[in-house]
Amino acid sequence: MNTTKRIRTGAASALSLACILLVSGCAVDASDGGGPVATDGGEGGGTPNSISGITTIPELDEELAALVPEAIAAKGTLTVGTDATMPPKEFVADDGTTVQGLDVDLTYAIGNVLGLKMTFVNTKFDSLLPGVQNGRYDFVASSAAPTAEREAQVDMVSVTRSGESLLIRAEDEDRITGLEDTCGLKVGAPQGSLQLEDIAIQTEQCEADGEPAVDAQVFPDAAAANQALVSGRIDASFLDLPGAVYRADASEGTLLAVGPVYRAGLEAYFMQQGNGLADPVSQAVNLLIENGTYAEILKKWSLESGKLEVSYVNPITTGRDQ
Repeated sequence: MNTTKRIRTGAASALSLACILLVSGCAVDASDGGGPVATDGGEGGGTPNSISGITTIPELDEELAALVPEAIAAKGTLTVGTDATMPPKEFVADDGTTVQGLDVDLTYAIGNVLGLKMTFVNTKFDSLLPGVQNGRYDFVASSAAPTAEREAQVDMVSVTRSGESLLIRAEDEDRITGLEDTCGLKVGAPQGSLQLEDIAIQTEQCEADGEPAVDAQVFPDAAAANQALVSGRIDASFLDLPGAVYRADASEGTLLAVGPVYRAGLEAYFMQQGNGLADPVSQAVNLLIENGTYAEILKKWSLESGKLEVSYVNPITTGRDQ
C-alpha cells in the first residue's frame, strides 16, 4: 500500500492496469443518470437470456439445472438486483433503459445454463444485501467484494478479480497520488461500499500523524460521486477499479485514476443464505470457464485480467480467496 503507482488514461493506463490487476475500457458510453429501471435478457436462440457480442450463447445444462432447488426453478424468472452506475461492470445504456455490462452478460450466461430467465432491477447499492435477505431480490450482480461479514449474511459466489482506485481531477495530480494524500480533503464514495471503511481507516492514520481527518462524503451511487468530483464539490472519489478507470478514460484527460490498487481481490454475486442456489450458480460459472464463454465475456468488456480459474461459494470463510 505504501508504494504509489500512477494510473493514467488512454493506452498508458491500459498497460499499467494490465500489470497491476486488470484492463478496463469498452466502446459503449455509459449514462451517469438512471433511476430505478428494469430490463431482462429478452428471448432469442432458444435460451431464456440473449447475449450479444460473443460467439456462442450458452445453453441449458440439464445436470446443473437439476441442482437448482425446486422452489427456485419453479419461479422460472429471477429478479436480479444491481447498482447500474459502475461501468463497465453494470451500467445503463444510452437508451436510458437497458442495463448492460460484464456482470449482466455473465448473469445471463449463468441463467441460460441453469434454465432461468434473469430480470435486472437497477437500485442503490446499500439496498442490495437487505433486499436479498428479505426476498425482494433473488440474486445480486453488482461489483460486490466478498467479506466475512457479508458471507455471514448471504451466500456469495466468486466471479472475477478487481479492486478499488482513487479518481481525481487531472489538475490535482501533483497533490493527490493516493489515499494517503487525502487528509483534510473531501473524498466521496458510494453508500454501503467498502471504500467508506477504507476512508475511515485512512482517517485514523491521518489523526495518528497529527493531520486532519479525511472528510468522507457519502453518495447514493458511483455516478453521484463522479458528478460531485467533476463539479468540484469533492477532491476525489473512491470507486471500484474498473469503474474509476472507465470514467478516467471517458473524461478525455480531465480525470485520472491514481494510486495503488486497494483491496485487490475477488468480486462475487450473492443470494439468500442457505437457499440452495449458490452451489449451482458456482458450478455454472465453472462450466462457463471451462467452455470458454467466460473468457469471451471478459474479452468483450476488456476485463480479461480479472479472470478467475475457479469459482467458489463463500470464498472468504472457506479459505478459497485465491
